[in-house]
Amino acid sequence: MKIVKSCSSRRILPIFSFLLATMPAVAMAASPEWRPTYDKVMLWVNFTIFMAVIVKYGREPIKNFLKQQKEDVASELDALETEKARVLGEIQDAKSQAAESEIRFGELKERLISQGEARKQQIVEQARQQSSVLIEETRKKMENRLLQAKNQLKMELADMAFDQAMQTLPQIITESDNKRLLDIYMQGMHLEQDAASS
Repeated sequence: MKIVKSCSSRRILPIFSFLLATMPAVAMAASPEWRPTYDKVMLWVNFTIFMAVIVKYGREPIKNFLKQQKEDVASELDALETEKARVLGEIQDAKSQAAESEIRFGELKERLISQGEARKQQIVEQARQQSSVLIEETRKKMENRLLQAKNQLKMELADMAFDQAMQTLPQIITESDNKRLLDIYMQGMHLEQDAASS
């Protein structure tokens, strides 16, 4: 069947080519009014031949090309959808990480504030303890200095009293006073010896 078709198309093609080649000559021999009609007819004949060739030889390649383009576009759309889903997932992850970071930042801020308050209280307590120790040391130093000043004052007063007594007593004390004081002293010595011997 294919052999018959190819034989018939082989016979038709030369005849058709002959007609196409001779038609312009016939058209030129005819009257000039017929030329626009001939040009239109030949335009449609050429278009029909062109379409027949395209349909005959280009149908499958064009169909395959369009099918391939459709598959390429579909795969590209799938890839874009996958990429879109991935990007949306990354955006969602970034938002969740930002929210978690905000929560962690708040917790860290609160923890730092509480640690700072605790450290502040610790420093205040240490300062109080140090100040109380310093106050106590200062109080002891002041008491010690006061005691030293009192002792020095007593010594100075005693020295002054002794000097005063040395100046005034020889004029006031008589011989009988000396004898009486010597007797008192001797009685004290005897009492101490008796207490020591018993």
